[in-house]
Amino acid sequence: WQTLRRFKMIFHEYSLIFFTVLAQTAVGGYLLVSARALVIGFDEDKINSYKVPMFALWAIMGLGFLFSITHLGSPLRAFNSFNQLGSAWLSNEVFFGAAFFAVGGLQWLLSVLNKGGAALQKILMIGAMALGCIFMYSMVNVYMINTVPTWFNIYTPLSFVMTMVVCGLLLSQLVIVSAKDSRFTVDRNIVMLAVVAVAISVVVTVGKMNLVSEVQSSIVKASELVDGLGGYLSVQVALLLVGLLIWVLPMINKSSVNPVNLTVALVLILASELIGRGLFYSLHMTVG
Repeated sequence: WQTLRRFKMIFHEYSLIFFTVLAQTAVGGYLLVSARALVIGFDEDKINSYKVPMFALWAIMGLGFLFSITHLGSPLRAFNSFNQLGSAWLSNEVFFGAAFFAVGGLQWLLSVLNKGGAALQKILMIGAMALGCIFMYSMVNVYMINTVPTWFNIYTPLSFVMTMVVCGLLLSQLVIVSAKDSRFTVDRNIVMLAVVAVAISVVVTVGKMNLVSEVQSSIVKASELVDGLGGYLSVQVALLLVGLLIWVLPMINKSSVNPVNLTVALVLILASELIGRGLFYSLHMTVG
């Protein structure tokens, strides 16, 4: 019970934790799947074959937005978040996130209805990819606050990007495999990238915690803000590595990648990222 209470403490900002991690996962997955479609030159039939697997991606994005709404004091006033569009990163984040969801969702809907043709769908893909990148850039800048030393450093954008890369790679492979559009070389290349990405993610996590150990105000040390910080970090890294092992196991055994393996790996790695994001919010402190 004590362990559960501790986990509950770091998830006090659960709305933002789930929103940021799920949104980064969905955007990363969409960028990779769409980039592959554009490079290979998918025709309309091939694009349409992705309509069912892509539902999972948009469900993750939609779930992220539902969590973001729970963060609002009054959800009916959600449109007030657009009031400072262009001058406030939070307004930009909300606007470009909604725009990414709308344009990418429209492209997916056209594929479901088998309408619009490949040319229009590819234009929408490019538009959604650009909006997704701006969405992620805005999200990073929301947290680059110079009065919060535990956030105002290189590790904030790096950790956000690594969530997008690691989870995005895994989600994109799950979509590709579920669409029955995969082959050994594609799976192998994704797994090789995954190993590199996870290694970088671990380095970023360790570097961030080393920085946190050096940050302190006149009142408190940042490392003392979370009771049992080392234990949380151990669980975070362990889940990430176990998820990677399950992810790459079919390649090690020289067998075909299957959606079950990828789904289990995705759940474990998302759990790792959620713990890491919980620590991120729990380590909030201001100078002075």
